[in-house]
Amino acid sequence: MVASGGLAIGRWRRTKGSSLKKGSKHLQRERQPAVAPVVAPNRAGRDLVVGDVHGCFGTLARAVAELRFDPRRDRLFGVGDLVNRGPRSEAALGWLEDRFHVVTLGNHDRAVRDLLRGRLSGSGLRLKGWLGRVDPVCHPRWHAALSKMPVALTIEIVHGPVGVIHAQVPDSSWNRTLELLATGDEDIEDVALLGFEAEEEEARARARPVEGLRALVHGHWTVEEVRATHNRWNVDTGAGVPGLDRLSIVEVNGPRLRAWTFGVDES
Repeated sequence: MVASGGLAIGRWRRTKGSSLKKGSKHLQRERQPAVAPVVAPNRAGRDLVVGDVHGCFGTLARAVAELRFDPRRDRLFGVGDLVNRGPRSEAALGWLEDRFHVVTLGNHDRAVRDLLRGRLSGSGLRLKGWLGRVDPVCHPRWHAALSKMPVALTIEIVHGPVGVIHAQVPDSSWNRTLELLATGDEDIEDVALLGFEAEEEEARARARPVEGLRALVHGHWTVEEVRATHNRWNVDTGAGVPGLDRLSIVEVNGPRLRAWTFGVDES
């Protein structure tokens, strides 16, 4: 598919030799360390996880203001896919550096990271869309910020741990998922960012809870409203998608998980 602004983003999966099925033949996708940090409990305030932002940072700023987000007490996490589709992808860098606590890597974030890696390595690749408008002086900062995004995240909470991942867990056990991610296996990372390639396998995975977690919060699969199936919370309500265009945030460290959804307005 083609993202807003003409930046081509595909469902990139690794083939043998780490080549890309889609994208420039000159690029090898950088091995993303399968880091899955564990974040200590927040006993002072709220832990909020936002769904796929897709360049709708004006809406995110309004949402956290309406929720009276206090950076001295509260923490903001994300499921990834910060860029493309919406009009303010350039704002993602500032949010990553200054406002988010941790955001897991999404497939759109990974694609941009790898495009920048190719550019910085001297490939001569021409950057298009919003990324083409980014000052090349900022490319190293962008690459560094995107490279720090982990594939998964555990938020420790007094009511039980919450896992965050972009799309899907490769195993129904969270502990086993973290072990698999720690191997750095490229296919495992693809499952985390894109889900299972076979529709039947993906359907079976969604139909069962994730063991060892209070909740798994993820995005990637666009839904009309925040959807909780077993202990899986899908918070991608279509920011930047015509006909849906809503952004959702869930509080994960209260007595119960609580979600809010905001209409996207980037005017």
